[in-house]
Amino acid sequence: MSGRGWLDRLLGTARQDHADPVARGQSLNRPDAVIYAVGDPHGRLDLFRRLERLILSDPDRPATQPALLVVLGDMLDRGPASAGLIEHLLAPPPRGLERICLMGNHEAMALAFFARPDPAAPWLKLGGAETLASYGIAPDPTLGYRLPARQLAARIDGHVPVPHLAFLRGLPLWLRIGPHFFSHAGPDPARRLDAQRPHELLWSRAFDAAPTKPPPDLGNGLAVQGHVPLPRAERRGWRLGVDTGACATGRLTAVRLQDGQAPAFLEAVET
Repeated sequence: MSGRGWLDRLLGTARQDHADPVARGQSLNRPDAVIYAVGDPHGRLDLFRRLERLILSDPDRPATQPALLVVLGDMLDRGPASAGLIEHLLAPPPRGLERICLMGNHEAMALAFFARPDPAAPWLKLGGAETLASYGIAPDPTLGYRLPARQLAARIDGHVPVPHLAFLRGLPLWLRIGPHFFSHAGPDPARRLDAQRPHELLWSRAFDAAPTKPPPDLGNGLAVQGHVPLPRAERRGWRLGVDTGACATGRLTAVRLQDGQAPAFLEAVET
């Protein structure tokens, strides 16, 4: 199977004749929870832990309501602790906190590499080298990571835990909670939310485009995304972006969405 075909299957997509693939996602009914969505931790386990503590101590969340943390993908790459962050996410969350993680384009690239290592893969220069290092896969002193694919595959098999791979493979591409839609990159406004394409939800940079009408079934909800780094988390019409470039800025941001309240932001800052 080709790399692209393997990735389509991995992401839960399916092709029928010449139809576009449909992204795999899930809908939840959680009126009891206050939602916090965080964008693009990129291996910054330190900031992620700090943000979790801020969420748990948020004075504007009623004590009777659990905190539901939605991680909008790009947990891997660039930062120093990708493996540690995945291990943290696999562990039970602190009392009063629930987590749901989505797939980002960096998880998709990493999984494609793990399945078929390519020493020339662009992923290695987009933060993948840092992810391999976090798993204890050290670069060759002379060749770096440009080793024969068979050697790279053996090192991955020996260092990347099976539960980590299972976690990454199981990530949905979108989440619907009440009126709000969550994905790594923003949805295509011309398509219904349950008919989005994987490529759009992983790679779209339409957040920077001119305003458009929302997807026909978004209603009065927001499409919350990461992927596009911003100086500060920002709402632009029906879109809301929360990627504040944690690795470059030392700031990791979450938006709080609560019935009857305007979106509010919490920020973990590097000290």
